[in-house]
Amino acid sequence: MKYDNMKLEDLFLLAKKGDGRAFEQIVLQTERAVYNLALSIVKKKEDAEDVTQETYLRLWRAASELKLESSLKLYILRTARNLSLDLIRKNSRRDEIDTVILDADGEFEIDIEDDSADSRPDVSYILKIEKEAIRKSIEELPPSVREIIVLRDVEGLAYTEIASMLGIAEGTLKSK
Repeated sequence: MKYDNMKLEDLFLLAKKGDGRAFEQIVLQTERAVYNLALSIVKKKEDAEDVTQETYLRLWRAASELKLESSLKLYILRTARNLSLDLIRKNSRRDEIDTVILDADGEFEIDIEDDSADSRPDVSYILKIEKEAIRKSIEELPPSVREIIVLRDVEGLAYTEIASMLGIAEGTLKSK
């Protein structure tokens, strides 16, 4: 059976029946989003890795009993967010919440795609400067606003999904 082209919810139905390969595909499709969200909250790579692992462990354990009221991705991200916040509370580091998105090298990741940058060094240089300016601007935002930016602009969630996940009204979310 081909798992790569299946929707998360369809994969989850198979995973609920114990299909490990379907669950593995769920992880592959959502792992980066979970890790980035966790990292944006807990700040340390090791903690984000732990949160990511615990998120999927909880999903696997609860899969057979779980009845989704929203999308699977939203459920997974909400679990990761809650685990991240729990970890911060546990470690009494609430004041140290900071939001960053890191790539594999530990650098803040901003995707600005422009095919002209490949052939023109001047365009590539300008894009590099723009990425750095955006990164610095995002780092200066309050943590609650950075979290929304990660969920909306990096992970592509709809405002209704983010509002539901954060437990706030959609209008309040948009005003931030």
